[in-house]
Amino acid sequence: MAYPGQALDYHCFANPLADDDYNWTYVRNVSTGVEGWIRHDLLSDHGSKVRCR
Repeated sequence: MAYPGQALDYHCFANPLADDDYNWTYVRNVSTGVEGWIRHDLLSDHGSKVRCR
């Protein structure tokens, strides 16, 4: 979770489900250190441009 004013550090993106049209970005909240996946359409800039390997 991120609140206004908190920065997110993007790591990479993936599409984990072949039948899912969504890409997901793995992020870290710089303020809290919490990490996790966020769907691209929920991010104002559409997430990471680097594919996870």
